[in-house]
Amino acid sequence: MDRIAIVDFEASCLPEDGESYPIEVALVQVGGPAKSWLIRPAQKWQYWDWSDEAEKLHGISRDLLIRKGVPAQQVLTELAQAAQGCRVFADSDLDAYWLETLAEACRRPPPFPILYLGELFQEMRTTTGAIERAEAIATVRLPQQHIACKDARRLALAVELLAAA
Repeated sequence: MDRIAIVDFEASCLPEDGESYPIEVALVQVGGPAKSWLIRPAQKWQYWDWSDEAEKLHGISRDLLIRKGVPAQQVLTELAQAAQGCRVFADSDLDAYWLETLAEACRRPPPFPILYLGELFQEMRTTTGAIERAEAIATVRLPQQHIACKDARRLALAVELLAAA
C-alpha cells in the first residue's frame, strides 16, 4: 500500500452555521506518526463565525486558540511537510474546504489534494460490511470524537484493519 495519511479538521462552526474557519488539524499516517496543531485564528478570520455548539463538541475555546494556537502560516508549512510523499484522505469534503480556507488565509495554494476515504476503500476492494466492522472496532478502541487527532487516528486504524484483512 502507498503511504496513506488521514487528515481531520475541527472548525469554528459548521458552514451551515456561518462562515467557518479551521481551528485544529491532525494528520495521521496509516501505520505511522501522527501530528496535530491548534490553529491561532488568522487576522482574516477575526469577524468570522463561532458556534458555542461546536465548541461544546470539540472543547476548544477561542481563548485556548489565542494562548496555545500556532500561526496559520506555520501550521500550513508543517502540515505540508508531514504529508509529503503521502496520499491524503478524509471522510468529509469539509476537510478540503478547511484546508483551502487555511491556505487562502496564508495566501498560498493548498499543499496537497484531499481525497475522499471512500475512494481508498474502493481501491482496496473492500465490502461495506468489512468497512463497517473495521470502523466499529476502531471506534471501540478509540471512542473519543471531535478531537482532530483522535478522529484521524480512528480512521487510520480502520484503514489498517482493512488492509490486514
